[in-house]
Amino acid sequence: MLASHTSVVDNNTQCLSQGHSARNMFGVEWVLPTGDILRVGAPGSSAGWFSGDGPGPSIRGIFRGAIGANAGLGIFTKCAVHLHPWPGPTKLGVKGVSPYYEAVIPPNFDYHICEFPTWEQYGDALYKIGKAGLGYACHKTGGPGSHGTCVTGNNNEYYAKKSKGELDLPVISFSIVLAAFSAEEFAFQDKVLKTILAETGGKICPTGEEPDWKKRDLLTMIKACFIPRLAFRPTGAFEVDGITGMDTVDHTAYALKLDAAHRDAYAAKGFLFDDGTNNAWGAPYEGSHLGLAECGQQFSTVDEESIAGTEEMIQTGLEISMKTPIAISWSFFGAGLFGPQCGNFQNWMIKIKKMLDPNYICDSTYYFPLPDYTKTPENK
Repeated sequence: MLASHTSVVDNNTQCLSQGHSARNMFGVEWVLPTGDILRVGAPGSSAGWFSGDGPGPSIRGIFRGAIGANAGLGIFTKCAVHLHPWPGPTKLGVKGVSPYYEAVIPPNFDYHICEFPTWEQYGDALYKIGKAGLGYACHKTGGPGSHGTCVTGNNNEYYAKKSKGELDLPVISFSIVLAAFSAEEFAFQDKVLKTILAETGGKICPTGEEPDWKKRDLLTMIKACFIPRLAFRPTGAFEVDGITGMDTVDHTAYALKLDAAHRDAYAAKGFLFDDGTNNAWGAPYEGSHLGLAECGQQFSTVDEESIAGTEEMIQTGLEISMKTPIAISWSFFGAGLFGPQCGNFQNWMIKIKKMLDPNYICDSTYYFPLPDYTKTPENK
């Protein structure tokens, strides 16, 4: 809660209905690199934690922005956040013993995987879903390590089921959770979703309708219970492969399309975890007014060829992004490389960093990982 609202990208399944965390954050308590404590929002006026910055200029863009400073500008110790309506029960029923937790699907809820012939149709469907106000949670099926890892208990089970074709997923697909306050509203949502699929050439994937899959992955999308195993269990690590973006939904669908070929070329070399479903991930934000594409791949941290191959893949992905209209959302990926093409935003990052952390004591690996760059003559 604290990290996603104050410090990182906030890429999660519920952004479709609840928006980006940067705009869900009210007040924060911020320990500056100097040791001073700054309270932003209502807490700064000793008025409690009930509201955000209020009218007038805001410094939220300095310490938070779209992707956060990732501890590069100090540490956040408290925050207040906007709450959103929850159409489910007071307590979500969860059954099972670790690692096999699953949700008791509440009334007026359902989960589906929707697949499409093309990335363009995928994007069109997300636009229509946002316009219709559908969906409590939604994201591109797959992700680093594949959805199959989050519905199985260990790598051996995953491999056995995958070998039998029980975990097969279409590359061009997203998962969606429908949630309504009444049976009538749910029936309407279900009808509209099916209409949208018919209009965009989509269909409901049978894999997602398997009862255990449905109950386990619905829980993943609501409570994020299985994300660590999904992202790290097969190999122990993953890294975004150089193609990523945060812009319009069709823009990010295009990024996912580019990445499919990029990933296939490197998967063929044998140093990536390859389940055949494309490990890229993405999500629509704020009623599909914004989209995210995050193309992560799993690699081995103990295999030198895997590490070297992943580094090459990242560099090649960045070069692809430089030659195509892909918006780079991660500052630590592209501050020095992409800044000159984007209004030289890196110069503002340097000035902010020097102002708030003049002694460069904060870990800036994922904010601005180029300390020597701040010493160039034009930035002294």
